[in-house]
Amino acid sequence: MLKWVLVFVLLFGTIGYFAYNAIVHYGANKLVDQVAAEIVDNKDADKLMDDPEIENYIKDGGDLDELAKQKDLPFHTKEEALKTVIKKVGMDNLKDMKDKALDGVSPEERQEIEATLNEKLSPKEMEALKLVALKEIKKRQQEG
Repeated sequence: MLKWVLVFVLLFGTIGYFAYNAIVHYGANKLVDQVAAEIVDNKDADKLMDDPEIENYIKDGGDLDELAKQKDLPFHTKEEALKTVIKKVGMDNLKDMKDKALDGVSPEERQEIEATLNEKLSPKEMEALKLVALKEIKKRQQEG
């Protein structure tokens, strides 16, 4: 009997663990997509492209993932960025940012969001986040 209870607890725990991770991952992706759709626009892409190094790299046909690796940035993918931002900024702050974005972002709120990110993330993490954002913007432009 004890053996079956132990098996049930282990099975339930394993399923719960994977379900929790899947839900958090899905929710974080939806959150980023919603915020990106409201906050990130073509001016943001142009602003990111103002960096001469990035602009030249893209014009030469370089991959932004390769640039991130060359610069030794802490993350290169959207998933890694999500994990870092959730860990450093927190889900509550991200939810607040999302709620602001869905209501429309004023210039003051945009500065507040940027200040929060700059406060919580290191300069290398911010640079990596910008590269990931640029990749997402470029991907959306190609799809649309």
